[in-house]
Amino acid sequence: MASEAISSSIMIIGAVLGAAVLITAILPAIFSAGDTFGTVSSSAEQKLRTDFRIVNTYTSGGTTVHVWLKNVGNNRISIYDIQSSDVFIGYGSKYGRLGYNDNEAAGTFKYILNPADGYWDIGETVEIFIKNTGMGEIGTNTVTFTFTLPNSVRRSVTFSKTG
Repeated sequence: MASEAISSSIMIIGAVLGAAVLITAILPAIFSAGDTFGTVSSSAEQKLRTDFRIVNTYTSGGTTVHVWLKNVGNNRISIYDIQSSDVFIGYGSKYGRLGYNDNEAAGTFKYILNPADGYWDIGETVEIFIKNTGMGEIGTNTVTFTFTLPNSVRRSVTFSKTG
């Protein structure tokens, strides 16, 4: 009878030690994986809620391009996201990426957003203005324009000289 009690005690101690090892080794990994899935889920939700449309384009064939974008998503977009965005423009055999510069330097874009409250609100239109594409005259070439937000939501349009 004493041997049965000792065997049962050893089994209980082993079960408790095994449970302790599982708790200290497995639970942190589960919580870490849960945090990762939560971050990915939040990022995907932001992408789904962010949307904009290209509503109008204009170029006279020189080096100036105007593109109007409307926020049609469920998120307002910070002006810092607009400033961090990538603008790709190309025509003929020339194609390039333009960064933001409010001083209208060659090969950059600026934006005009009214009212200037720090956000591109739902339903508002922002104008992307490129004074000098840095690639010469557009002429009668077909222009391809792509606007990409930092969260990788992007829209493209192809257009040519207006009027």
